[in-house]
Formats: sequence, structure tokens, C-alpha cells
Amino acid sequence: MKKVAALAVMCLCLGIVSSAGAHVPGLAYTAFQFPPGLEPTLDGDASEWSIIPEDYVVPYEAHLDGEGQPPTDFGEINFNAILGWSSGTNKLYWLSVRYDDIWDHDDVILDDGYEFHLDADHGGGLYNFGADDIEDEAERARAGGRYTQGYHTFPPYAAGQRDWSWLWASQATWADSPPYSDIGFSMDGDINAGEGTGTFEVMRTGFDDLLFDDPEGSTIHTFVEGEIAGVGWFAWDSDIPGEDYVHESFWYLGAPDMWHTADSYPDFLLAPQDPRIDFPTAVESESWGRIKSAFVN
Repeated sequence: MKKVAALAVMCLCLGIVSSAGAHVPGLAYTAFQFPPGLEPTLDGDASEWSIIPEDYVVPYEAHLDGEGQPPTDFGEINFNAILGWSSGTNKLYWLSVRYDDIWDHDDVILDDGYEFHLDADHGGGLYNFGADDIEDEAERARAGGRYTQGYHTFPPYAAGQRDWSWLWASQATWADSPPYSDIGFSMDGDINAGEGTGTFEVMRTGFDDLLFDDPEGSTIHTFVEGEIAGVGWFAWDSDIPGEDYVHESFWYLGAPDMWHTADSYPDFLLAPQDPRIDFPTAVESESWGRIKSAFVN
């Protein structure tokens, strides 16, 4: 009975977020809650995500191209994504499994990868270019990346080449490193101008006020069950290796001006623990590897 009641509550929450005023009308999704101690291991192995029901998955066909059209060719690029969260770590977790017929991965800006945009407190507003032209002080601060963050996210490069992520519109390079951000990535295929499937597991911290030169003074957002966060992303498809800022296409979840304003992010409800899943107990006595194996087998 408890599970039935909990499921009814979760469905009610989903109904609320679907009808509430989203940043982008009609775009509302659900972030899966990982119980404390059962957060995904960032190793590029998506098996522990296999427990998550399909209604949390954001499919490729939910994205739009630069002309506002849904995809029709699934042989060139095809990906899905899941957003998760944990009260135990106070982090967001994001998985994307992506097939690409040509991977551009040669250490130039905007290779095949993503932009991940986060408005943790659902405050909205401008945050990128044109900050000097904004008269309102609060909006000007938001335009510098303090209250809303946009991250370029790529497959990690070999040591010494380039970081896997950078927070644009801000000089806060520390925000792309543990304990604030981290990644696990694996590749099935050829990542150097070849065909393959890449698995991204990304962890992000939410900030209510990110001070680029003061990590300790920055205000980390506390994620709470039932609240709504603004989250959106672009998938860049670069089929011309060696060229900088050249893309055959891009696909977005939200609206195409997400790079400029958090008002264009979809809404993600931070869901309660899903009663359809019997999570393991006694986490202290078992390794996550054993728990993962139990889920998969």
C-alpha cells in the first residue's frame, strides 16, 4: 500500500509539473532520484542507469534542430539522455548515450559534444553576452554566469591536451573540476573521425551565486525533492574534423536562445524515489560494483 500511495503522489507531482508554467511552455520533464549511496559511478558504464524507467528518458526525437524541426535521419546521429539527482551528494547526474556516424575529436573548440545549461533555482533571466548593456544590477550579474551556468561538455582528451569541460561566460575554471563537476566516458568505436557510440556520465553542482574567483564564497544550491530546476542542452554534431566552429547540425532541448537566457530552459521536477524500484539496502556492506551487477543481472 505504501508503494501504491507513493506512486500516486509521484504521478500527482508529474501532473503538476506538466501543467505548471514552464520556462518553455509544454516542455517539462522529470529528474530521477538516486538514493543516498547509490549514485552512479562516473566510469562511462551506463548499466546502473538501466534500473531507471523509460518515462525518465529524454529521446532523440524530443530535440529540435536549428530550424525548429524534429529529427528524421537516425543514421547520422542518435542519442538519448537522462537527468538524475541525489539528496545525498546534492548533485545532478546526466547520462547521454550517443551514436554518431562521424566523431570529431581532434582537440579543437566545439567538437562533437554538448552544451549543458543549468538554472538550479529556476530563477530564469539573461546570463551571457551583452552584460555591459544591462542596466539592472541583478540581471547584469546573472549575465556573467553567476546565477545560471552554461557548460561545454566533451569527451575527455588525453592528459595534457585539453579539459573535458569549460564554463563559458565565466572565468571560474574551478567549477569544471571535482568536487563540483566530473565525468566518466567510454567509447565503442572510433572516436577519431570514425563511427561509434559514446557514453557520457556527467556530474554537476548547482549554484545560486557562483563567484568566479571565490569557490568558498560561492553559494551552492540545495536540491530539494519536489522542486523544479531549469535544465537544457544542445548536442553539437561536427562532421568536419579539424575545423573550428563548423557544425553540420545541432539539436537542442529547450529553445535555440538557451545560450542567452535561462527563460528558454525546460523544467525538470526533482522526483521522489521511484516506488517501482526495489533499491538495495545495507549499502555500507556492499561495493557499488556488486550492487551494479545485481541490477544488471
